[in-house]
Amino acid sequence: PAEATPPPSDEPWIETTRCSSCNECQNINDKMFGYNDNKQAYFKDLSAGTFRQIVEAAEACQVAIIHPGKPKNPAEPGLEELLERAKPFI
Repeated sequence: PAEATPPPSDEPWIETTRCSSCNECQNINDKMFGYNDNKQAYFKDLSAGTFRQIVEAAEACQVAIIHPGKPKNPAEPGLEELLERAKPFI
């Protein structure tokens, strides 16, 4: 399979083709994360959740394919800690 490359921005992204369909991200927020026809994760609606949920999903992902990007809401509580937690997934 082709190697996944990050988007040319600070947007969060998922290496969908490497998804193992573990449901961890959907357990965190099934409005934000969805599955495609191959039962592989993608961002269904980024506005349906928080940066915290993206970071938590990245931490829970068994194959480390969720990349949080940069937070959209600069006023989200605990942002400094979340940015630190997101570093391993950039």
